[in-house]
Amino acid sequence: MDRGFIMLLAFYGTHLWDCHWSMLDGNGTSVWADAELTNIGITEAQRANIAWKDQIKAGVPLPESYYSSPLKRAASTLEITWGDITLDKHKTPKPIFKEKLRETIGIHTCDRRSSKTEIAKKFPGFIFEKGFVENDPYWTLELREPNDVRDIRLGEALNCIFVHDDSTYISITAHSGAITSMLQVLGHRPFRLQTGGMIPVVARVEFVPEPEPTPTSVSPSYGAPSCTVQ
Repeated sequence: MDRGFIMLLAFYGTHLWDCHWSMLDGNGTSVWADAELTNIGITEAQRANIAWKDQIKAGVPLPESYYSSPLKRAASTLEITWGDITLDKHKTPKPIFKEKLRETIGIHTCDRRSSKTEIAKKFPGFIFEKGFVENDPYWTLELREPNDVRDIRLGEALNCIFVHDDSTYISITAHSGAITSMLQVLGHRPFRLQTGGMIPVVARVEFVPEPEPTPTSVSPSYGAPSCTVQ
């Protein structure tokens, strides 16, 4: 979970956050719709930058391509982490915004992305994947994406990357739920990544004939719990 929302949960409590505050853009003093990185989040990204510099000295290879969730906090994390390591080099490919790398979709405004125009203005050094539309095509206030459906979405995102990107070393900057799903579909053991943390994953990619589609059962989307706010 992103650090700012841990702080909000502590302030409001899980129930009030889920049933009321998470569906608002803010509370009059703070705005969390597609929230910016908090100061703590910035510090964590700076620590990731230092950690990568240490690993590079030890011989760790650099990414050959970069992908990001289109939510602002993820893109800012990528910028801070890689800014003076690779992103300021003219030969480094621009990071790519990929719609399906987002956090769990629905109800919570913190997981509703900004318009393509606003994102492009804030992150001019990034590019958008083909087909990225102006307004958020997925988020709704009424329904929240269940975890197994999120797994399918992140699996599709990874398949798309593996099919169209022949890089050996790929950097993906996303969110706790998205990373949990990526590890799940890759067959990795469960691993709870700390906020601002990184995890290396080695994957062997094989291209096989696409099987005939078979009926699958997934969990239904769900709404926010009900509550009374005093």
